[in-house]
Amino acid sequence: MPGEGSQRWPGRDEDSPLMRRESTHLSLVVGCYNAASHLEQRLRDLIDFLDGTGRDYEVLIVEDGSIDDSLPILRRLEAEVAAITVLRNPRNMGKGYSIRNGILNSRGRYIIFTDIDMAYARTNLLAVLERLEAGDSLVVGNRRLPDSVYVVNNRLVRYVYRRHRMGVAFNALVRALFGLTTRDTQSGLKGFSRNAAASIFPQLHTDGFLFDIEIFIRSRALGIPVVEVPVELTYEDDITTVGQFRHLLTVIPELVQIKMLEMRGAYETRAPRRPPHDGQADADASPIAGHTAAGARGAPEDPAWTPHGSGPRK
Repeated sequence: MPGEGSQRWPGRDEDSPLMRRESTHLSLVVGCYNAASHLEQRLRDLIDFLDGTGRDYEVLIVEDGSIDDSLPILRRLEAEVAAITVLRNPRNMGKGYSIRNGILNSRGRYIIFTDIDMAYARTNLLAVLERLEAGDSLVVGNRRLPDSVYVVNNRLVRYVYRRHRMGVAFNALVRALFGLTTRDTQSGLKGFSRNAAASIFPQLHTDGFLFDIEIFIRSRALGIPVVEVPVELTYEDDITTVGQFRHLLTVIPELVQIKMLEMRGAYETRAPRRPPHDGQADADASPIAGHTAAGARGAPEDPAWTPHGSGPRK
């Protein structure tokens, strides 16, 4: 289902100077914050599923300053599973920063991000990937589509219903403020061609929960059509995604900031910067002021290196 556009986007046959060079088929990016409960089993199930797709892949887990046992679990899995790379933010930076960190470190021809609670069915990941492989540049899950399905733990039914009502109201506000047409900006399942990701993410500014709104604003400015697909979600607890809308009112300042950035033209198209001929990127190309970009000149190609001033992995 087309969203913000109706024609396929031709893109550019080049990587962003802020991204590592393509070397695998799929990059799956997942932000992680205080997710130790069920973390290992969910990631092992994910790896088993990806192994069965017949595609080369990498899984980038961006650890966002957790205070539980998430990091030790991730380090152990990283040592055991070659496809897993753990990136660590310098401190708790927010979901937008984490996903941007992972995507700017990705090497996949196609890039998908999702939530650490793995609420979306594995088949949804494959459906997004297949649309990307078919030529679509931006594919997003939409929980509001008629064919979308919720599987909810009985004790969470009332809460998820209230969350749904709040989400609908919040999305109506977002559509009114920004003129977007999608009814699910905050879906935790989005996929990009490499060209689209390279054109969108270096020009995002929001580190918090509402960075998804910037994706739609930026893609509209670039003329990238949005393809929406139905999803199936299973909610078993409220530790991550389900809990995030508890603080809906706290995101209002972030929403105002995005609107101010839009009014100043921060998301409008600009002439793309071509990578230097040696395939390395300029060190000042990072979208986060004062930090070093992925693939920057002088930055080692060792996967232990992480961008944005977080230094080598420990």
